[in-house]
Amino acid sequence: MYRTELEEIYFKALEKVKAVSLIKDNIAINGNTIRLATTDYIVENDGRFFVFGVGKAAFDMAKECEVILKDKISGGVVVSTSTGDLQYIKHFTSTHPLVSEKSIAAADLLLEGMSQLKENDVFVFLLSGGASAMIEKPVSGLTLDDFRKISAALLTSGIDIKALNTVRKSISEIKGGKLADQTKAKGVVLVLSDVIGDDLQTIGSAPMYNGQFPHHIIGNNEIALLEAEKYISPKVEKTEIVTTTLEMDSVTAADFISSTIKKYDAKYNSFCLLFGGETTTVVKGNGYGGRNQELALRLLLSDCITENIAILSAGSDGIDGRSEATGAFVDAAIYKEIKNKELDPQAYLKKSDSNTFFKQIGYDFVTGISGTNVMDFIIILKK
Repeated sequence: MYRTELEEIYFKALEKVKAVSLIKDNIAINGNTIRLATTDYIVENDGRFFVFGVGKAAFDMAKECEVILKDKISGGVVVSTSTGDLQYIKHFTSTHPLVSEKSIAAADLLLEGMSQLKENDVFVFLLSGGASAMIEKPVSGLTLDDFRKISAALLTSGIDIKALNTVRKSISEIKGGKLADQTKAKGVVLVLSDVIGDDLQTIGSAPMYNGQFPHHIIGNNEIALLEAEKYISPKVEKTEIVTTTLEMDSVTAADFISSTIKKYDAKYNSFCLLFGGETTTVVKGNGYGGRNQELALRLLLSDCITENIAILSAGSDGIDGRSEATGAFVDAAIYKEIKNKELDPQAYLKKSDSNTFFKQIGYDFVTGISGTNVMDFIIILKK
């Protein structure tokens, strides 16, 4: 099996969209001038500079901002699922994927912080995946319990993230540009995209998207996979980024990936196929797992795995659904392990229990929280 090689490809893609490289490439300071993405902002004598943000990558991105800007930062609020303190910025640890009391407290902190900015102030807002659950202020008349029930039903319904975030915005007092309405200061939003097509109205349910502030995509699935392609190309006969917009249910995705593997397997002695995006799956039981492990399980049940082919399906955020794993591996040797342990893959699939299946045979892929999120990577390697 090519587990080491698959992991190397995965981590090459991941490092390209982690906080250090993203912020170094997009924030710089020269005296009173701060470059944010493509624009220079002069922080006047009576003005101040603030850092705000929310999402899975927000803490690490804010930390790198502090490395570059140091005491030029007058304050701000950053919300993430990480733990730890920042020197110049208030950090609040919230929850994901479900909305909680902490989500409401986080929303209040951001709303208050943005509303206190003056016209001469300048800010950068760091937006990344996971933001939709981490900050919330339900519309008047909707209780937190009501909101939780709606969110939980949506998460297990199988609908895609665009539809999910559209509903979230309609019942929120902070999303859909409503946070941006709180300030007249100058600012820029730097976006780490976790949605198909980098739709700015969808990412994080668009808390700052009201037409007032420029948004810049500084990291996404394509940027990550291009780095992976550059790394693996010299080592195989053919490398192909098949898609960075994989957006379909896991059954259809498995069929599509399987047929693509067969086509390349017949033509090339060695290859690496890269797929990016986010599949959907309907949760059918109380098992452990997520969309990446379910996709891997469905590929295992297809007939595309020949002797020299191995697969890794994994999330870039480090967590796959209701499990501690990031994803799972599949190769030709897995069938012997299944037989030895007398496991029935179909039974685990029916219970949405893919993690329990892969964990028993040592084919689960565990990395821990990555600090970034650009959807999923499906890597197929033939050597």
